[in-house]
Amino acid sequence: MYIVVKAVIGYNTSVLRMENNMIPNDPMMLLSFINMKLRDEYNSFDSLCDNLDVDKDEIVSKLGAVGYRYNKDNNQFK
Repeated sequence: MYIVVKAVIGYNTSVLRMENNMIPNDPMMLLSFINMKLRDEYNSFDSLCDNLDVDKDEIVSKLGAVGYRYNKDNNQFK
């Protein structure tokens, strides 16, 4: 949290970019991270991927490998 606050204030803007791109690799941690972001910050999976500059297909593939699919109506992976 401290690093993000410093970046937002403007001391080190590169830290914020790095922070946004620190997406978990573990599928269950990824699921939790993505669903939390969708619930709290984004109204669609597309907007999340665009804003965080992440590969949508890679996330779908990783979560699909453990049995989760994006549900557009609920805006979450189930």
